[in-house]
Amino acid sequence: MRRGAAVIILCIAAGCRSSQTANDEPSTVPPPQPASSTSPTVDAQLANLQTSLTELLDRLDVLNARITRLESGAPLPSAGPPTAPPGAAAPHSPPRAAALHTADIAESYRRAIVLIGQAKYAEARAAFQKVFDAEPAGQLADNALFWIGETYFAAGDYPNAMRYYERVTKEFAEENKAPDAMFKLGVAYAKSGDLAMARRAFDECIAKYPYSSSAAAAKVELKRIKY
Repeated sequence: MRRGAAVIILCIAAGCRSSQTANDEPSTVPPPQPASSTSPTVDAQLANLQTSLTELLDRLDVLNARITRLESGAPLPSAGPPTAPPGAAAPHSPPRAAALHTADIAESYRRAIVLIGQAKYAEARAAFQKVFDAEPAGQLADNALFWIGETYFAAGDYPNAMRYYERVTKEFAEENKAPDAMFKLGVAYAKSGDLAMARRAFDECIAKYPYSSSAAAAKVELKRIKY
């Protein structure tokens, strides 16, 4: 009887010690972390960076077009009113209304670029259309049509995107956005599954604009796509 009681007492002591040891050990489960959320400030900074990058790329396109014209010997568009030869009367300066009109178009174009950077594609499309309608033969006309195509491309509407890319390549074949439009036309064909037409567009981009960054990208795409 005494032996049985001793065994019981030992079991109780061991159980208490096990319970105390378990309570002393730290838990291996990490404490719950608060759900992370993107700071609105970070979102705004990213949007501003995207917009700045888009504007810089657009300016690079213009500079590349000017360099190409200089290399080919073609005259650059005049940046201001023509100067009179010596002894001749000075030409009349452009009307103030025309200058303001041009400035308004440039500001509208800049706002449309900002909308692209904010991924507001429907609003950007309408803004670029207004830029084009204001001056269909102006210096920003090809840019406006190209970016309209880009808004459709971003939405996965490749047929409409191709329609605007083609307009740029046909109506503004010598302007700065033509190489980009030709390249994106090939990408849109590839996205649509028409690899034969994609290859044709890439080949044409390389042939027409051999020194452009779009031609270099087209060469990469030609190696990538498979029949």
